[in-house]
Amino acid sequence: MLEGMDDFSGKVALVMGAACPPEIGRAVAVRLARSGADVACADRVEVGHPDSACASPDALDATVAAVRAEGPAALRLEADVADAAQVNEAVGRCVAEFGRLDLVVNVAGGLGPEMGWAPLLELTEASWRRSTDVNLTGAFLVAQAAARQMVKQGHGGSIVLLSSYATVAAATGTSAFAAAKAGVDRLVAALAMELAPHQIRVNGVRPLGVDPDATDSGHPYLEQTVAQSGGDRSQWVRSKIALNRLQHPDETAAAIAFLLSDEASFITGECITVAGGQRW
Repeated sequence: MLEGMDDFSGKVALVMGAACPPEIGRAVAVRLARSGADVACADRVEVGHPDSACASPDALDATVAAVRAEGPAALRLEADVADAAQVNEAVGRCVAEFGRLDLVVNVAGGLGPEMGWAPLLELTEASWRRSTDVNLTGAFLVAQAAARQMVKQGHGGSIVLLSSYATVAAATGTSAFAAAKAGVDRLVAALAMELAPHQIRVNGVRPLGVDPDATDSGHPYLEQTVAQSGGDRSQWVRSKIALNRLQHPDETAAAIAFLLSDEASFITGECITVAGGQRW
């Protein structure tokens, strides 16, 4: 177990988006496993990475292997968060395998040529809808399915949804993504109020930018954002981030693990920004 971390022994976690770029989900899954949780690792799987809201089969396999290497049990699941039937099946398979569900993280989402990555005047309706389906509706579907199971169990739980610093300061080409993630922020607040009587906490995390060099999959849309600024990556970082560096996936995973843990037992309805003292 990591020193200073909460003990998740005996807990069952479901991580949606466990293998997609920029690998925050993988960092979460490994961190929870290292602290004793059994972890179901779910992601939409497609060959060729058409966008950042899916993973290759090898990437999902690698995440599951990394979880198993920590000792606890791992379950590999394929599921598109924008599909209610697949989300419900993932929750059901997790419970069938492990007997319960205590912790749920949704980090599935992102950008791509067919899911909202375009200047507003060039953005198609289909691309806008796909972005909303994955980044906002997906968060709702995961939270709803998880909450239904937790209410049925009767002993509470914790849910964390990934938002984005784009809700505070969007860049050109990210209007659909930013709007959807702003919806996630409000969803967190609303669900926290509704689920509090069941002792289910709901929180969110807003990362800014994961260092492409810190992952196997890179972070192509961050690179495009940097290119649009007219400078190189180091200039962009100096102008935007007070700590003068990009983040490692585990730095966001650490915030997520804290919110899931009993250390955050009186925190619900909050969105924590993990952005290195941003200056946008």
